[in-house]
Amino acid sequence: MAFEFGTIDPGGDLPDAEFDVFEPLDGLSAEALVSTAAYSASMNAANTCRTLIAASLLHEQREEEYLLRRSDIHSGQARSVDDLLDKTAQVVSGADPYEQFGPNGFEQATAELGAALTITAAEARDLIRTGDAMRYRLPLTGTTLACGRIDLRRFMIALKRTDFVDEATMPIVDAALAEAILARDPMSTTRFTALVDQIVHRHAPDAVKRRNDQAERDRGINIRPDRHQPGQSRITGHFPHTDAAALNAQLTAMAKGAHVTDPRTLPQRRADALLALAHGRQTLDCRCADCTPPPAEQNLDTPEPAEPADAATPDPEPTPVAVPAVTDTAATEPDDNAPVSEPTGDCTCTCTSCRAPRPTYHIVGNLTTLVGLDNEPGMLDGHGLIDAHTMRRLFADAVHTFITTGVRTDPADADARAAAAASTYVPSKKLQALVRAGELCCTFPGCNQPVWTVDLDHTHPYDHRHPDRGGKTLQHNLKPLCRFHHRIKTFSRWRDSQDEYLAVWFEAPTGHTYLGNPYTGRDLFASLKTQPPDHPARQRLTDERDHRTDTHRRQQAEWDTNNPPPF
Repeated sequence: MAFEFGTIDPGGDLPDAEFDVFEPLDGLSAEALVSTAAYSASMNAANTCRTLIAASLLHEQREEEYLLRRSDIHSGQARSVDDLLDKTAQVVSGADPYEQFGPNGFEQATAELGAALTITAAEARDLIRTGDAMRYRLPLTGTTLACGRIDLRRFMIALKRTDFVDEATMPIVDAALAEAILARDPMSTTRFTALVDQIVHRHAPDAVKRRNDQAERDRGINIRPDRHQPGQSRITGHFPHTDAAALNAQLTAMAKGAHVTDPRTLPQRRADALLALAHGRQTLDCRCADCTPPPAEQNLDTPEPAEPADAATPDPEPTPVAVPAVTDTAATEPDDNAPVSEPTGDCTCTCTSCRAPRPTYHIVGNLTTLVGLDNEPGMLDGHGLIDAHTMRRLFADAVHTFITTGVRTDPADADARAAAAASTYVPSKKLQALVRAGELCCTFPGCNQPVWTVDLDHTHPYDHRHPDRGGKTLQHNLKPLCRFHHRIKTFSRWRDSQDEYLAVWFEAPTGHTYLGNPYTGRDLFASLKTQPPDHPARQRLTDERDHRTDTHRRQQAEWDTNNPPPF
């Protein structure tokens, strides 16, 4: 199955020399400018799709021409047994038996695309491979790119995340992915990646294992000078996502272990934490005024006494270093149950006694998977889905928090303690875990900030003076928002709403409405889905529907009784 576009003549009349391409947009309103930007993005996706198809078709034509030319020169048949043995020896030694026929079709198409689009040969090769995959591996997903439902970045996510799916299973994965894309509103790349990974876990679990094995083999780290900033170097590396999450949590914990008056920014402290780990230290030295000794005072007006010219300079004595002779392994290993001193804003102690907080990262999974009843994937916050085996291995040393959806009725009538908690501003730890586990990232459209690092915002604002009048601290009134979008929502003209199914809607100042969470953790974990509370009106309609169904079944049964076969 191949996906093709209709042919359209790209030729057209060029604008006049006096024509200003920006003038038609200069007088538009903000609403029209936003609509124009969205339309242009969808057209850009369609044009990108045409470019990929053109690259793939060019490769096919050049490959056909190359094979035809090679067959004209040589039929491929060996003239003798010695000729056959000679060609076999060339293949075994790694030599290309067709090198004498010049560049093949792939190389010719690469050169032509590179010249036409002014891109490198590597970029041209990737363009051809992507176009071929779109036409033959992901044709249905390619249609969503053609109609502007996704862009090239999201299509590349789908392509890379399905790279290890075998050819027999690929049509099923492609159909499920296209159906999921068309059934939902556009979403951020974090949510889209989770959507693709869930489909791959469901239909091609063997591909997940092969991908994890490949990630384990491809691990590595490179340190090289920065080409654009003199005096700096860049560190790039590849790790399995579980190891990367542990390292990231360790750096963050060490960076936050310094006192709040430390003059360094959090990124600077994380960089210093990495250097501290390289030197074998598990803590980061604080640089606040209380922890850094003041420089020694020097009186510049008083000259230092001159030494005699014939005075001999004594050799410096070696500084004694105390090396403790520890034979008890318990003394060298940290005690997990020992209390950890948390640094505070008022630094009154030396930094050698301060200990960084324990590195923490969050994993969400089904209890049935944890006890081995199924193999559903889990969610590693900030890194995506992980397979069941990896999740169970990480859960073995983790602190467990069991999350339940709780009472689905009004807490004022159901539970007095829940009603009291709903009147407080700060949600409980259980409620925070429930809200964060139900989402994957910040709920603002397009944002990818991990959900366990953002704020929890009240959709209906909480009234600090009169808590009974404002928005309640309940699951259906809380949503994750990063600090930037939290301030945008609070102090600008953006409006938000949240329905009984926990879908979060945002209305821009221009009047455009966006769904912030088209794909959530509740789609990954069915036990987190909530049902709206019962209502007399809904119950009446349900009773009427049940009555019609029972009447139809009774009439059908009476007709079957009065009209036995043969008819």
